[in-house]
Amino acid sequence: MSIVVDLEELGEALGRHPTAYLLLSGEDRPHVGEVEVTMRADVLVVDRPGRTALRTVPARPQVTLLLPPAQVDGYTLIVDGEAALVGDELHVEPSHAVLHRRPRPDSPPSATDCGNDCQPLS
Repeated sequence: MSIVVDLEELGEALGRHPTAYLLLSGEDRPHVGEVEVTMRADVLVVDRPGRTALRTVPARPQVTLLLPPAQVDGYTLIVDGEAALVGDELHVEPSHAVLHRRPRPDSPPSATDCGNDCQPLS
C-alpha cells in the first residue's frame, strides 16, 4: 500500500525518517548504501556519496532513496529522482515520492478510503 507524497511536503516527511539508503544501478549489480540526506530548496542533498555513487551516477542518474520508518509500524518513505554530482555532493531532483508499508490485517478502516490503512502525509 502506498500514499503519494506531495513533493512540496517532502522536506517535512524527510525529517521524520532518521536513516536513508541510496539505491542505484551499480556496474555489475544494483548497489545500496546508507547515506545522510538533507533538503535544500527542492533538491535532496547527499553530503558524502560513496565511491560507487561517484562512479556510476554520471552514466546512470536514476536513483531511489529509501528511508525506513522510525517506528516499527510506521511508513517507509521512498523517493525516486535524477541524481547529479555537484562538487562533493550528490543532488537528487525528486520526481516521485510515496509513503509505503505492507497492509496490516488488523488495520482500522481508512479515513482516506484507500482500502487499507493509508494515512495522509500532513
